[in-house]
Amino acid sequence: MIRAGGTIVEEAAPEDDPALRLLLRDNPMEGEIRVSLEREPNVFLAAAVEGEPHRTIVAREPGGGIVGMGSRSVWNAFVNGEPCRLGYLSQLRVDRAHRGRKRLITAGYDLIRSFRNTEEMPFDLTSIIADNDVARRLLGAGLPGLPRYQEIEEWTTLVVPTTSRPRRTTGARIERGTPERLGEIAGCLERNRRRYQFAPRFSAADLRSPERSRGLEPSDFFLAVVDTEVVGTLALWDQSGFKQVVVQGYAPRLALWRPWINRFSPVLGTPRLPDPGQALPHAYLSHLAVDEDDPEIFRALVEAAYAEARARRYVYVVAGLAARHPWRPWLEKRFKPRAYASVLYTVLWEDEATALDGRMPHVEVALL
Repeated sequence: MIRAGGTIVEEAAPEDDPALRLLLRDNPMEGEIRVSLEREPNVFLAAAVEGEPHRTIVAREPGGGIVGMGSRSVWNAFVNGEPCRLGYLSQLRVDRAHRGRKRLITAGYDLIRSFRNTEEMPFDLTSIIADNDVARRLLGAGLPGLPRYQEIEEWTTLVVPTTSRPRRTTGARIERGTPERLGEIAGCLERNRRRYQFAPRFSAADLRSPERSRGLEPSDFFLAVVDTEVVGTLALWDQSGFKQVVVQGYAPRLALWRPWINRFSPVLGTPRLPDPGQALPHAYLSHLAVDEDDPEIFRALVEAAYAEARARRYVYVVAGLAARHPWRPWLEKRFKPRAYASVLYTVLWEDEATALDGRMPHVEVALL
């Protein structure tokens, strides 16, 4: 526990759940499209999915009201091709009436710093929406008492509408996952994700865990198989039972054009812009790994998952790739998704951090 004036900054307790869910609802992520990243029906259900350990802190006023929060999860991941323990910072929210209180923010980072241990990387990872200028200026300003935010590169979230017809592909045979093949799936992920920076690792035990893989069944996996070997994997992960993205509003110009965008979206094959207050009905494309990054296998996996998403009547599927990823142009040409840019940052807690060797980043969009 740390005091910031009359406010107490401490780790959240289970009984804080209603107040935390309200804070997430009422303080959306700013940008051209304002969205709240909500955690219904219980904010702690997503904790084990997002990492272990997962710690949430709260800023509590003298009367007990919660005016701020932040979370830190720890992933098993790859940095420079080597397995490591990597922290990820998320869900930084401060109620509008209490923003600009530097002492409160500093106390929050001090508490998060105390959660770290020597087995972890000397930096954490985080992402900020690219057009959230306020957050990027504040956290990138190098203010005394805050860790140093170092920009890595742009990350793109692609919201793909399920409006076009699936296409047949050639190449590897696509099969559905089974409990017996979870070990092969984990092996495919392990050998291929070493090529990418910050890529999360998943063991077979992680994939079997009802907490770590909440809402994800073996049959949600699509496997590219050559002879009898799994050479690629992709999952369709529906997290709506514990995590939601809700549109709260639009910037004035986009709000003006939204009726026209929606009117012509069926013709253009582009996603509709939902009404404020509406959740985005979607599933994530997750657990992506392809031997030798074969683009034909990647396309076959995406087409199979996309066909299943249409069969399940999802309106969108959500994918995430580095902005420079060579697979991104095909996704954009094939599906005409709406692209949302974020920026990945390392959050430096020490004077010096591990030098990164330039590998392309790949974080799991379903964990962000």
